Amino acid sequence: MCFRPADASAGSGVNQCPECGKTIQAMGGITLKSCPFCKCDFTPYLDGTKPLPNAAPGAPAAPAAPGAPKAPGAPKPPAAPGQ
Repeated sequence: MCFRPADASAGSGVNQCPECGKTIQAMGGITLKSCPFCKCDFTPYLDGTKPLPNAAPGAPAAPAAPGAPKAPGAPKPPAAPGQ
């Protein structure tokens, strides 16, 4: 019986060609250096020097912590009585 991991494409890092958009099947954990269809070089995409055009946006930043409430202002002195 042959064991195959649930996500066989997890080792390659590229599931879709960034240039032609065709789906690339990972085989045996081999990392492809170029697209088998359009011959695009994957090296800049794999080392991070070139961003993937169809990559999902990064996780949103954590919301900012609320600031401490401001201390109430000093009370104003009473007005001088009018004579």
